[in-house]
Amino acid sequence: MSAWRRVLRLALTLATVCCGLSLAPAALANNLEKTEIALDLDFVNPVAKSSVDAGGGGALRVGQQLDLVALSLTGEFGLGYHSFGGAAEPRDYTAFAGGRLAIGKILEPGVFVHVGASRLVGNFVSTWAPMMDLGLSLDLTVFPLVDIGLHGTYVHRFPTTEGSVFRYMIVGPHVALMF
Repeated sequence: MSAWRRVLRLALTLATVCCGLSLAPAALANNLEKTEIALDLDFVNPVAKSSVDAGGGGALRVGQQLDLVALSLTGEFGLGYHSFGGAAEPRDYTAFAGGRLAIGKILEPGVFVHVGASRLVGNFVSTWAPMMDLGLSLDLTVFPLVDIGLHGTYVHRFPTTEGSVFRYMIVGPHVALMF
């Protein structure tokens, strides 16, 4: 089994566990769940693609946060869009599911993983492919219902028969509303 298959299997397992635990029934969670809606603004930079330039984009995430004393576990689903510069003008549309694990209450460092599907379009043949991302975040709870923060993400779009691997890094701010 290749290294990427092992990484994808681990990411899929972690995403499934996070989604399953955070979407647990309210009786199990004892009313410790909150609905989260988040918006990410992203600066994107391709990894090892000299013909593709940096760009921008964002993502909308919706999920359930399970608040456990010093830990927060969030299962989430989302949609993303990232546009790159360069002659091919690639744009990546993503749909993903996964989870986040954060430590703390006011200042919350965290990790996250998502798996999903990616549609890469531009001045070339458009293709669908599986994708995954891994990242780090740092959130600050401004009010009990509002978190702001920064995130850094590595995105890996797996190869298809029509295309090649496409990887990029994301950095940017995000804001999340909890209710």
